Amino acid sequence: MLTLHQDDVLLACHAENWRGALEQAAEALHRAGLTSPGYREGLFAREAQSSTYLDNAIAIPHGTPQSREHVQATGVRVLQFPAGVDWHDGQRVHVLVAIAASSDEHLDILRQLTHVLDDDSVAERLAAAGSGNEIAALLSKAVVDARLDSDTLCLGFPARDARELALAGAARLRQLGCVGDGFIAAIAEHVPLHLGQGLWLASSGSSVEVPALALATPEHPLKEAGETVNGLFCLAAHGEAHRSLLECILRLLERGSAGELQGADAATILARLAGESATAHTRLARVLNAHGLHARPAKQLIQVARSQAVPIRVRLAEGGFDAVSASSLTKVINLGARRGQQLAFSAEGDGAVAALDAVCQAVADGLGEQVLPFDESRERITPQADAAPAEPLPDDTPHPGVAASPGLAIAPVFVLQTPRFDYPERAADPGAQTQRLERAIRQGAVQLETLVQQARGCLPSMTVPS
Repeated sequence: MLTLHQDDVLLACHAENWRGALEQAAEALHRAGLTSPGYREGLFAREAQSSTYLDNAIAIPHGTPQSREHVQATGVRVLQFPAGVDWHDGQRVHVLVAIAASSDEHLDILRQLTHVLDDDSVAERLAAAGSGNEIAALLSKAVVDARLDSDTLCLGFPARDARELALAGAARLRQLGCVGDGFIAAIAEHVPLHLGQGLWLASSGSSVEVPALALATPEHPLKEAGETVNGLFCLAAHGEAHRSLLECILRLLERGSAGELQGADAATILARLAGESATAHTRLARVLNAHGLHARPAKQLIQVARSQAVPIRVRLAEGGFDAVSASSLTKVINLGARRGQQLAFSAEGDGAVAALDAVCQAVADGLGEQVLPFDESRERITPQADAAPAEPLPDDTPHPGVAASPGLAIAPVFVLQTPRFDYPERAADPGAQTQRLERAIRQGAVQLETLVQQARGCLPSMTVPS
């Protein structure tokens, strides 16, 4: 996570034009040891492609993919121009946030800046700031990502009551590293709250590492205090970061869609929590831009969305629980979508299909940038159950890398991929699978007994219980 310090800020800079300001930005990055001199050409090449002006008198110059070889460390330098600089797109700039990033790390930097775009007074305050700490405080905002995705869902759990569902949700969050043991203990001590429409809530802020929301649904119909239990939300609360998770639940209840969760699959549940109704039209589109959905392509996307006859909402297809307006620059940028990730668009009403076709085509065309097709076997973002195995790399294909230290190394290159286990959630013949499990347990016990008997210093009478 980027943290701005007063030493990262250069106050009271002056430039006759945008070129002079960009020269100063390149020099500041180089002096800080973040880039080599060749990165300057990348900054100018990026501006030649399109303006890096963001909004509210802020520009975010950064290099092209070809200039990443000149990045020595990820970081930024903030240059304040109190008198302002006329940018080449006609905008007036008071602050340059010059970014050096060797990968898509700049998207995380950009996400921390989006909050200033909603503050109309920030331009004047940045221009008038008299200290590096003041500017750093205006620009910095820690981004805490709340979690709600297919992994936090615990569907069809064989619980006997609401408390067991609550503990199942808490255990799932613990498995994902979102909470510690104190959270589970706190959930066990409290009676779940009935929300209505068959939904219940258990929450705690104890031992929370990452704000998250789990949903546990029962395998069979349940009753608790005479009320139906269709599902129980287990909330890991953390400051204000979990507010968006509560809004998902509230939105679901307001729409009266809670009943649609019963027996639904993970994709449907996430869609309803994101605010997509059963009547909404949806489309998926993969981000192909090398730098992901940064400022320039995001601007193109919102322009296309605003030109449609119906409102369009968008979220990340994987891990994106909150659909946002595709017409809002700050919200689209804040998705942090990287190359290869899929966007889920939704719209309702007359013209929805045509509107979704238009935005998806714009994404496929690169949103104003030249893009290459996405090869999932070599650029895997998240494991897919139906993804084909990676093909071997040709011996004569160059593959640029990022240097970890000075020097030269010559050795064979190996591509390592995490193994994927694709098992159906429900067995076609549960009885046969149970027999397989019992047989495997017996075989394992025999093997362990053999290992014990063969171990040095083993007593002959030692056995392994089956």
